[in-house]
Amino acid sequence: MKWKITAQFLLFMSLSLLISFFLFLVLNFVFLYSNLAQQDRIFPYQNPASFTLGFAGEIDFDNGEISIPAKDLQELQRADIWIQVLDEKGSEVYSRFKPENVPDAYTPAQLIHYYKYTGALEQSTIFVGMLDKGGRQLSYIMGFPEKVIGKTIFHFRTETLIRDGLLVIGIVIMSVTLIALLIGYFFSKRLSKPLVQIIEGIQSLSRGHFQHVFKPKGIYKNVFQNLNQLSSALQASEIQRMKMEKTREEWVANISHDIKTPLASIKGYAELLQEYELEQAEKERYLDIIQDKSDYIERLIEDLNLTYRLKSTSFPLKMKQADLVEVVREAVIHVLNHPSFEDVPLQFSSTLERYPYWCDVDLLQRAVMNLIFNAIVHNPLGTTISVEIQRAGNFVSILIEDNGKGIAPDDIAKLFTRYYRGTNTGKTHKGSGLGLAIAKQVTEAHGGNITVESEIGQGTRISLSLPLKGCVRTKE
Repeated sequence: MKWKITAQFLLFMSLSLLISFFLFLVLNFVFLYSNLAQQDRIFPYQNPASFTLGFAGEIDFDNGEISIPAKDLQELQRADIWIQVLDEKGSEVYSRFKPENVPDAYTPAQLIHYYKYTGALEQSTIFVGMLDKGGRQLSYIMGFPEKVIGKTIFHFRTETLIRDGLLVIGIVIMSVTLIALLIGYFFSKRLSKPLVQIIEGIQSLSRGHFQHVFKPKGIYKNVFQNLNQLSSALQASEIQRMKMEKTREEWVANISHDIKTPLASIKGYAELLQEYELEQAEKERYLDIIQDKSDYIERLIEDLNLTYRLKSTSFPLKMKQADLVEVVREAVIHVLNHPSFEDVPLQFSSTLERYPYWCDVDLLQRAVMNLIFNAIVHNPLGTTISVEIQRAGNFVSILIEDNGKGIAPDDIAKLFTRYYRGTNTGKTHKGSGLGLAIAKQVTEAHGGNITVESEIGQGTRISLSLPLKGCVRTKE
């Protein structure tokens, strides 16, 4: 993976440098030596040879006198260029802006020498032009500042020009490529290493390995930080999933046990009724047991169905206007009417006389009864339980409080988790083990919430809070 990324980077960088090099050459040629560029940008320095040859058209020869238009002289002066016109013998017949030590006459050898070597004549680079005017064969010299314009002589063999040109191009390409590879290699090591780490990290996460921690650094610092955060989140999610899976398996095992236990009783008593001649009273007792166990299994299945239906946001509530005080009072009465709980010290009070409220009466009573049943079953006999309705800010609260043994802090956070506890099929309580989860789901379906305050040895206070928006009117 690392070498693959490095090779791709080197190839890309080499091609980029080669393309950039040739584009530079082309643009440089077009800009400096072609006629495509505007002449007034850097002319006459753009192409001094062309400028010199073209300047012949600006030199006038009339009645043996040489003259140059004022605007062209101004241009020469601005560009620090001097001009000297020579006759057929090489002697000066006209000059402007000529340096002091420039000779007035030249031999052919001198002219060639000055033309060939930059700076040989008063730190000037000269160019020579021919002037055919008035039947005269004149010549002229234009001197450009050496510090601005230079030139050299390039020698080549015509018979090997193409071969030598290709060789030079090949050497240039190889040199540029080698430099690009060397530079690209060192840069790619720095760039590809963290990329490989990122890719390997993502692959590791995809395989479920969340323990690796990256050290955030370099240009990919934010990426490494995000990977660490993602790894931590996935690891926490996986731990939570494993815990949920474990508790779900335990819960399913308990549910299976609670179904098998009454089924075994039903099957056993049914076989007794089939195989033996029993007295009528004994038959009726066995039939009552079968009915009781069947009712328990039915309630268990109903609770399972209800908790999954409440989990869906599309589950419709049967909302209607009811007196909330009366709804809770009836729930308390239903608990006290249960033969097993008729002697429980259960008290009810309300700071509100009436409280008209839109709610699903059956489900809300179910939630309150489940909370009361939980307080009874998980506390010692004789524990006092109070149920109170009161107005609290923007909520109306139903408080279920006891002075029992309390709940451990670690258990409070899991109290309403559906898979946290197994079912309880003791003699005093034949619930499904889903009571608190159902109470929480019903409350949240009404837009409310449940909070728990508890202290070991002091008791527990559960607050079922419903929003005022559900009420029609209030009367305190």
